[in-house]
Amino acid sequence: MNLSDFSLKILEWYGQNKRELPWRHNPTPYYVLVSEIMLQQTQVSRVIEKFAEFTARFPTVQDLAKASTSDVIHAWSGMGYNRRALLLHKFAQEVMEKYAGIIPENPEQLIELPGIGPYAAGSIAAFAFNQPTPAIDVNVRRIYLRFFQGKDQGAPLGKKEERKLYQLVKTTIPPHRSRDLHNALMDFGSVVCMRNNPSCSACLLKSSCQFFPLYQNHKEGVLFVTEKKIEKGVYEMGKFIPNRIFRGRIVEFVRQNEGKKVTVEELGKWIKEDYTSKEREWLLRLVEKLAKEGMIHLKTENDFVFLSLG
Repeated sequence: MNLSDFSLKILEWYGQNKRELPWRHNPTPYYVLVSEIMLQQTQVSRVIEKFAEFTARFPTVQDLAKASTSDVIHAWSGMGYNRRALLLHKFAQEVMEKYAGIIPENPEQLIELPGIGPYAAGSIAAFAFNQPTPAIDVNVRRIYLRFFQGKDQGAPLGKKEERKLYQLVKTTIPPHRSRDLHNALMDFGSVVCMRNNPSCSACLLKSSCQFFPLYQNHKEGVLFVTEKKIEKGVYEMGKFIPNRIFRGRIVEFVRQNEGKKVTVEELGKWIKEDYTSKEREWLLRLVEKLAKEGMIHLKTENDFVFLSLG
């Protein structure tokens, strides 16, 4: 199967199986931006609900830029990874300052804006502007490595391998169909070519896929092992909880108790079920880091803290 046949097969599958997602109906640069930031570390079902709420509250990049940090963080409630809200807000403000409110098409310009890495720059170019710019996320990487190289992603790729993958994806993008192909790849990776228990036997690409023979020689669900990132955290009621979860709880506490004067112990017991005074320094480090990042405002007075959203 040549490169164009690969793309046509994926697009054929997409035509019959595509997911209906709100940001696809009207893929404006702003809607694509919001959806891409939201989809980082968050399930699609949850994003669908919050996307509608967020864009109703901030319909344009101009509206988002004019909003207060507090309003943006309030609107982000329930999404987790609250730093994304700050970066999205800063992105909107810089677009207003540098580009008069027009989100640039050029990936090189996009990547210079807050919260935008290589993938997000490529995704905005591809989804919003239909440019033949690869947007390589875990789904796209997995599909191409499996199909063309017969291997699954384990350790991170080196720079040379990433460049080769980028060029490979670029050569498979049909003229004027970058948006369709990228949407197709995202759906295909979520429904068929999944990380665990892929539907290889029912896949329309299996006859040419270099990964399929490997799949046949293994039991489903025991195909590969991926390295897990070790996160910092502490134990709560006997279970290890990453610090990012407690950071989210602190922000949620501030949302519900903004401007109130509380003791460090009261805050600790709110965010951690079995909090003890021995964890005071750990708690204050989390709070101080959130304040340093601009997520919250912090004032201390003896054993009391005054917290408000950034």
